[in-house]
Amino acid sequence: MPLNLPDAPSGVPDQVMSKLHAFADGGKFTTPALRAARKERLALSTPHQVFTMGRDDITSGGGLDRARPVGWRFLVQEGGQPIASAETTLAPDGTHEVSHTTEGQFVAATDNAVKAIRNLPQLEAAGFELRLLRIPALYMMALWLHAPATDLLVPMAPSPIAKEGKPMEPAEFFADLSELATQAATPPA
Repeated sequence: MPLNLPDAPSGVPDQVMSKLHAFADGGKFTTPALRAARKERLALSTPHQVFTMGRDDITSGGGLDRARPVGWRFLVQEGGQPIASAETTLAPDGTHEVSHTTEGQFVAATDNAVKAIRNLPQLEAAGFELRLLRIPALYMMALWLHAPATDLLVPMAPSPIAKEGKPMEPAEFFADLSELATQAATPPA
């Protein structure tokens, strides 16, 4: 089965593209690749829902059940090459608002990880949906491959647990993070 790129909520991709075009028209991009991009060559790819967890979620023994949906993320391509990402957040009324665009290491890491996971033998057994798990307090981002019967997490570079690109069972992933989260929560002596 192929990797499932979920459909973003209706209208969200159009809203993101409209914001990208408006920023391009107004010269409002502050990052080099987007500032230099030609607006008519911009496209969105690789839609995935973004989930977040806090350090306390991990130190209290939580797992993916503690992950909260916070928005959607897309890779922004120019001429077929990823140059940035664009994200939405959930507004209080349940609608999506474009929150930010970024360029940087996680854009390339996402593209590289998605290419790598398309070759995983586990994809043949389960139709995984692509998600993103973000744990800001630990500077951790991982692709979350979700299927009804199983989940895999693939840390993206740079990873504080140094297992970039390695598919991990949730138990192993959270065991590694638990030690890191506990250290981060302990004040220095």
